[in-house]
Amino acid sequence: MAAAAECDVVMATTEPELLDDEEAKREAESFKEQGNAYYAKKDYSEAYNYYTKAIDMCPKNASYYGNRAATLMMLGKFREALGDAQQSGRMTVLSGDIYERANATYL
Repeated sequence: MAAAAECDVVMATTEPELLDDEEAKREAESFKEQGNAYYAKKDYSEAYNYYTKAIDMCPKNASYYGNRAATLMMLGKFREALGDAQQSGRMTVLSGDIYERANATYL
């Protein structure tokens, strides 16, 4: 998937300017890594916030939705987790983790 297709982002400034695709990807990855750190500390609310920021930067990156789905499951928000898991699944080629998370929401 091309970076341009993943990360078309407009930042709110006095004059909106399109972020460089690579810069947007780096920032989104930074948000994801911060989310991972909070998830590891079991601070799922903060992890959710950072995964959401990553999605806002690069809304076509399936792994961000998968990470947020896992976080939502830990927060007990299974309906929302299912939505994110399904979104991630639509964006990827048969990822076992995504389907496992989606199936777990039905338990």
